[in-house]
Amino acid sequence: MSLASSLAPRPLNAETSQHSAETASLEKSKPRTAPKSGPTPGTGAKYTDPDFMQLKVYVRRKTKTAAARKWEDSGGRELSELVETLLEKYLSS
Repeated sequence: MSLASSLAPRPLNAETSQHSAETASLEKSKPRTAPKSGPTPGTGAKYTDPDFMQLKVYVRRKTKTAAARKWEDSGGRELSELVETLLEKYLSS
């Protein structure tokens, strides 16, 4: 068998095309990614707590890296704690 003949498309019969149509419709209905699994509500995870929301901001990489290091060196656990502390101070001024 030559390489060209092994790469040539195979003729479709009714059963093959029926299977392809069913497979295509099933693939459309499946979610592309699995749902994110994680801790159940009440475990302290911020993404499951309705009082928290995700915030996306842009800062320079060197600023974020230096701030995260300094925050961790001072005993801070998560950078989000620092951001919330700074925003609360801003609001109270």
